Amino acid sequence: MKLGIMLLAAIGLALSAGYGHTAEVPVPSQTDWAAAKKTVSLSNGVTLAYSEMGNTDGQPLLLIHGYTDNSRSWSLIAPYLKNFHIYAIDLRGHGKSSAPDCCYTYADFANDTFLFLEAMKIDRISVVGHSLGSLTAQMLAAQHPEKIEKVVLISSTVNTGGGPGSWLWDNITPLQPPIDPNGKFMMDWYWNPNPVDDAFIKPEREESAAVPIQVWKGVLWGTTTGDLSKTASLIKAPMMILWGDQDQLFDSSHQEKLKAAFPQARFEAFKGAGHNMFWETPEKAAALIASFLTK
Repeated sequence: MKLGIMLLAAIGLALSAGYGHTAEVPVPSQTDWAAAKKTVSLSNGVTLAYSEMGNTDGQPLLLIHGYTDNSRSWSLIAPYLKNFHIYAIDLRGHGKSSAPDCCYTYADFANDTFLFLEAMKIDRISVVGHSLGSLTAQMLAAQHPEKIEKVVLISSTVNTGGGPGSWLWDNITPLQPPIDPNGKFMMDWYWNPNPVDDAFIKPEREESAAVPIQVWKGVLWGTTTGDLSKTASLIKAPMMILWGDQDQLFDSSHQEKLKAAFPQARFEAFKGAGHNMFWETPEKAAALIASFLTK
């Protein structure tokens, strides 16, 4: 009888340990970031790398990085968002994801992202996108509103205004490998008006410089086409827009067009911050994002 009671007690302890237990996937260090990535094969043949972090029982959150960045772009902000179940992807051609010869438009990135959600069996998720990632997020939310809970656009626009004569076009078109991660172009590419952790920005620059040249130029061509304001009305999810008022890529004129396209969106400006304001003030950016997503 005593043995039976002890056995039942042991089973009860095992069950209580199994139920209600929240697993936390730690945010990797800068040194371990690349090695900690996982990969998934999509139904279109593309392999996407991703970083999974945070509370596995938390609200799902998709993070989409900018042009030539990768999931490391979110490494400074992720520790403040660890109550969410974070999936930070490497877009095709970036980081450890596969880099096909073609193609690199918003539609291609958005389709990959949708297929990622399907492969991971994620029914519904909030999405935060930075720069190119914010354009991808707009396309994803317009095409698949049933998948998207809320949207946060960081340093965004509805039309890049790229092409010959723009800074992007005139500086990226002549690029030839190898690209020096510490050369003038890359230092300009990663310029910030406020200090950014050197342990982060150095490997970020190195990984960016290593992005294949067909990706640099493929994305450049992809950003010259398409005015996303034409599909803005298809986005049903609540939206917040974050912008640094020293953003030299998407200045106040771009923000006015964003506000016109999304008049119901919450808009937050970061005084004195640049295009990468969530690197400059990660705790402040994370607080705004977490508050918006959990309301």
